Amino acid sequence: MANRKISEFTALTAPAATDVLPIIDQSESGADKNKKIAYSNILSKAPDGSASAPSFSFNSDQDTGISGGSNTLSFSTGGTARLTISSAGLVTIPGDLTVSGTTTTIDTTTLTVKDKNIEIAKGNGDDSAVDGAGITIDSTDGDKTWNWVNSTDAWTSSEHIDLASGKVLKVAGTQVLSATNYTGTAATATTATNVTLAAESTDTSCSILFATAASGNLPPKTATSLTFNSNTGALTATSFVGNLTGNVTGNTSGSAGSCTGNAATATALATARAINGVDFDGTGAITVTAAAGTLTGTELKSTVVTSSLTSVGTLSALSSGAITTTGHLSVDDDKEVRFYEADSNGSAYVGIKGATDKGSEASYTVSLPADAPTANQILKADASTPTTLTWATDSGGIPDTGGTFTGKVTHNYTSSIRVPVGTTGQRDGSPSNGDFRFNSSTSKFEGYNSGWGEIGGGATGSADLLDIATSSGTGGGGSTFDGSRYRFKLVTKGTSDAVTPVNAEILRVSINGVIQKPNDGTGQGDMTEGYVVSGTDIIFDSAPAASSDYFIVNMGTQIAVGNATTFTVADESSDTTCFPLFVTAATGDLAPKSGSNLAFNSSTGQLTATSYAGDGSALTGLASSVADGCIYENSQTISSTYTMSTNKNGHSVGPITVSGTVTIPTGSNWVIS
Repeated sequence: MANRKISEFTALTAPAATDVLPIIDQSESGADKNKKIAYSNILSKAPDGSASAPSFSFNSDQDTGISGGSNTLSFSTGGTARLTISSAGLVTIPGDLTVSGTTTTIDTTTLTVKDKNIEIAKGNGDDSAVDGAGITIDSTDGDKTWNWVNSTDAWTSSEHIDLASGKVLKVAGTQVLSATNYTGTAATATTATNVTLAAESTDTSCSILFATAASGNLPPKTATSLTFNSNTGALTATSFVGNLTGNVTGNTSGSAGSCTGNAATATALATARAINGVDFDGTGAITVTAAAGTLTGTELKSTVVTSSLTSVGTLSALSSGAITTTGHLSVDDDKEVRFYEADSNGSAYVGIKGATDKGSEASYTVSLPADAPTANQILKADASTPTTLTWATDSGGIPDTGGTFTGKVTHNYTSSIRVPVGTTGQRDGSPSNGDFRFNSSTSKFEGYNSGWGEIGGGATGSADLLDIATSSGTGGGGSTFDGSRYRFKLVTKGTSDAVTPVNAEILRVSINGVIQKPNDGTGQGDMTEGYVVSGTDIIFDSAPAASSDYFIVNMGTQIAVGNATTFTVADESSDTTCFPLFVTAATGDLAPKSGSNLAFNSSTGQLTATSYAGDGSALTGLASSVADGCIYENSQTISSTYTMSTNKNGHSVGPITVSGTVTIPTGSNWVIS
C-alpha cells in the first residue's frame, strides 16, 4: 500500500459510533503499541478530570473546560468550578448569575431567596421610568397587584389589606389605625350616625362631649369647665343657667354669690345670723334699728367718724375719695402695697413689700425726707440715723465710658480679672507707660513702656500629653486612625478639653515610633510630609494607617532643651541620599550642620565628597600601591552598579569580570590593560 498524506484522505463529517481511529498504547511495546479505538469509546470513556485539570480543555487555556465522574458534571474556568450538575439534577453556580432577555420563567413550587433585599426595575431611571413596577399575582379571577404608581406618588394595591390580629398601621413610627382605634385627622371621613357606647362607672374624671352647633357634621369637643365623675354621678360646671325643675336632694353649698335666682319655696337658715344685734333665720322679716344719733334720714352723719363696724372683710373699690386713717395701716401675710399707673388703663403698678424673713432682726421704720429733691439727687441713709433717708447729690461712680480711680483698688475674689483683648491693630493710639492688654494677634500678654513688649503668660515649658478627638473640618469625622481621616481635634489626654498649640513646632508627634515633621501653614497644601496645626486641629499630609500607635506631646511655648551629650540612633540602610552632620569647631556648644557636597548612600554604603585629602593608605577595598608605590593592585570582579564621573578617565588591570553594570558617560574613558 502506497503512503498517503492525511490531507489526501476523504473528509468524514458524521463519524459512526463504530468508526475507528489509530492510537498508540503507551503501556505496550513493539508492534503491540499500535492499536485502534472506536469513535464511541473516545466520547464515552474520557478521563474524569478535575476543576484544575478538566478532561476536555483548550490548547491555550488548559484549566478551563469540562470534567466529570461520580455522576457529576462540572464546568470550570481558571481552574475553579463555576457550574456543577449533581446526580440528583441539582445545579450549583457559586458565582453571580446574570440573565439577559425579555422574560425569565421560574416554574417551581417554592422559590426561596436568601438575600435580604430584592431590587425591582434596577437601573431603569427615575420614578416615571419605574411607573408600574411591583408584584403581580396571576389569577383567573383577575390579577392581584402591588405596584408603584408615579401619578399618585404612592404604592398602590388592587386588593384589601388585612392586618393580622394585634397588628396596627403606623405612619412615621406613630400608630394611626388598629382593629379598635383610629388616631389622627382624616381629610375625608364618613359621618357616624351611631356610636357604640359602654357603661362606665369607675372613672372619677371624665369630659363631656359637645358640639358648637345644634346640627351638621361637627367634631365633638370637650372643655375643662365641664366634667363628670362616673363613679359618683357628680356633674361639675363653672355655672348653671336656666330653671331647675324637680327636687334637689342634699345640701346646696358654695361661696357667696354661687347660688342666684329666687327660691320658689324656702324654710329657714340652719343657723340664724345676727344683723345689728337682731337674729335672722329667714322665717320672717326683722327690724334693724340704727344706733342713736348716727343717721340723718338714710345717710350717716358727717360727724360720725366711728361706728359699730369694727372690720371690713373685703373692700373691693372706692367710688370716690380716699382712705384716711389716724393709726397704722398694716399689710400682713407677705402682701404688698401697690401703686397703679396714673392713666385710664391702670394695669401696671409698682409694689412695696416688707422683708420676707427678718429672723431675729428688730423691726425698724424708714423715714422719708420732708423736702422735695433737686436735680441729680438720690436717697441716702443719714450718717447719724441710718433709718432716716435724706437727699444727697450723686457724686457718680465709674460710668460705662470709663473713669479714674484715685485710690487703691482691692479685688477680693478668687476667680480672675478680665483685661482688654484686641488685635495688634487695635492697640491704644496714645498709650501710656504701664498699659496692659492681651494681644489676640500674637496670643500673648503685652505691656507698654515706651513701646509695646511681651509679658509672658500661658504655657511656659510644662509639657502635656495630648489625644485626638473628632474634628468637624474637611478630612475629619472620627477620633481614631482609620486609614482615610487626616484631620483631628487636639484635646488634653483623658479629657474633652480642646488645646490650641502655639505652632506645629511646639508639638512632638510620633506615629508607629516615627517622629513626624512639623510644618508652617494651616492646610495640606502647605506641606509634603508631616503635619501642620490649624487652631485646635492637627492636619497630617496623608492619613495615618488604621490603628497606628501614636503619642502627641504639647511642649508648651518655651522649651529649655539643654545640650545633649548622647543621642539615640537607629540603624538605617534604605535611604539613598543622606547628609552626614558636622560642626565648625572641635569643641563647644555648636549647632550641627550638613553640606550638599558631602553625601552618604545608606543603602550601598557609598560616601561621596567633592574631594578627599590625605594619602589614603588606611583605606581598604580600593586599588592599592605596594612595592614602594611601583605596583598598583585592583580587584578582578565588579559586582555592583557603578557610573563613572563625566569627563573622567579610569584604568583597571585585566582581566576584569563585570557582574554588575558599569556606565561610561560621554567624555569619559575606561581603559583595561
